[in-house]
Amino acid sequence: MALVSIPQPNDFATRQETSFRYADGSTQIAHVGVNRDSVPIEAIPLVVQHSVLAAEDRGFYTESGVSPTGILRAVKDNLTAGGGNPQGGSTITQQYVKNYYLTQQQTIGRKIREALIAVKTDQTESKDTILQNYLNTIYFGRNSYGIETASRAYFGVPVAALADDPAKAAYLAALIQSPYYFSTADADPEAAQRLVQRWNYVLDGMVQQHWLAAADRARLTFPRPVPYRSNDLAGPNGYAVNAAMRDLDRLHEQNPDVPDSTAVSRGGYTVVTTFRPEYMRAAEQAVARSMATLDPAGNPGDRDVHVGLAAVDSATGAVLGFYGGPDFVTQPFNDAMQAAGPLGARVGGPLLRAAIGAAKAAAVRDDTRTTLTAVLAEHGLRTIGSSGEPISGETVAATPTAAAALFAGALFSGSYSYHRPYTVAAVLQDGQVLWQADESAVRASAGAVRGPAGPTLAGMDGAEQWAWTLTGRGRVAVAANMYATVPGGQRNRRLDGVTAAIATTGTADVPVPGPNAQERIERIARDFLVGLAGTPAADPRASGERLPAVTPSATAPEPRTATGPGR
Repeated sequence: MALVSIPQPNDFATRQETSFRYADGSTQIAHVGVNRDSVPIEAIPLVVQHSVLAAEDRGFYTESGVSPTGILRAVKDNLTAGGGNPQGGSTITQQYVKNYYLTQQQTIGRKIREALIAVKTDQTESKDTILQNYLNTIYFGRNSYGIETASRAYFGVPVAALADDPAKAAYLAALIQSPYYFSTADADPEAAQRLVQRWNYVLDGMVQQHWLAAADRARLTFPRPVPYRSNDLAGPNGYAVNAAMRDLDRLHEQNPDVPDSTAVSRGGYTVVTTFRPEYMRAAEQAVARSMATLDPAGNPGDRDVHVGLAAVDSATGAVLGFYGGPDFVTQPFNDAMQAAGPLGARVGGPLLRAAIGAAKAAAVRDDTRTTLTAVLAEHGLRTIGSSGEPISGETVAATPTAAAALFAGALFSGSYSYHRPYTVAAVLQDGQVLWQADESAVRASAGAVRGPAGPTLAGMDGAEQWAWTLTGRGRVAVAANMYATVPGGQRNRRLDGVTAAIATTGTADVPVPGPNAQERIERIARDFLVGLAGTPAADPRASGERLPAVTPSATAPEPRTATGPGR
């Protein structure tokens, strides 16, 4: 064996995904690159390890890399099994060598080399190392490489969460024999039947090896996996990934040590975002509830209506949640972070006075436009219209994200302290933090929404093409807008003709009178906050009242320099 050398791992075996995660650092949003997230053997529960050994190689700890008797037994079993549970002759070490060092080429020469390297590997690497690398390399179906991503793909949890769940552990182990076939079990009754047979085979093996008590095994029922999403970026996930990628490029320009979107796309990183699942769900539900009452088939005014919503922590600038569109795959344009529209006098006026200061606001008609444009750009605003027009709410455009951040710093938090909105909290590689936001920024609390309701700004632009509402509660500032396009999306159109908003009063749903688009967007923002708080909120319109509006002050403090979260 001295002449046998162990080759370098092949590129695909070690290539990993980049995982984008919610602010808790563990719940995955989506991945890019190869869908693999390698974990150490210590993070893989014993019940999962034993399940895999029961399925693939019960003599793993006593054999020397290859098993001649196993090969002969497999040949005999495959001739007599009648298709029930066909067995492979390769040990786990041989499978590991094939996947990690060699190729899938089916030749006698490759099989001989595989056996020799397997013996050599068994002599030079510990059993734990071999099992760890094997479990991080093999394919499980559902585009999942490795046990960690397989656990998330089939059961929605990290593999560590299966420590007390032998039924699910055995399910994952059963997949290894024929992952492509067994991954169709939710749609193919024959595949489902074969998978159940294999699952029983794994559990019986665990009992035989004294890894599972017979009484415990008798109580187990076949688990049902979570529904499979073939496109990881479908729905809101793609918007979240895209927003974080854009933020990474911005951070990379400031600090080359932060990987940019190109590097991240190659895989191997963990990107922890500022997004929280409860905020994302509340935004999606609030918008869906409103959009469900539109009638695009019967009412032309209800066609091609868009909604964007963003929630920002006023203390840090962290974007806690947003609604960018119904599905990133079909509409990749993010209405929360890319759709910039004029704020209008009622919304834009107060924000301008607070953002650029009373003195500068008074001078908007002179030659300071260039200076003011730069100041506004620092706060996520941009001027629109001709160069001769004065800067006002009608000539300043913002996205919901930019508007929420400016609202948070200008009016909502009580004293002006602007924080640039950001979406990336930390970037890790191999478990080590490469970059993270300031500690104070990371403390964006899940309970930030608790507290009294804040002020509200609401109104439409002069052309009545954009309806806005800015509001909040606790530390959370919320901005939402609504706009509509002509068929094909080439340009915007007026929001007239939108079906009236629906309000629930007692036992009946009744139309709410007034400018329908404006009523709708205000209700969406309010429903979003209600969904977060988990308690009903009083509807001011039940008593004929208007939502409170902020009256612009005659003076406003000079803005501090725009601040970002990074260090």
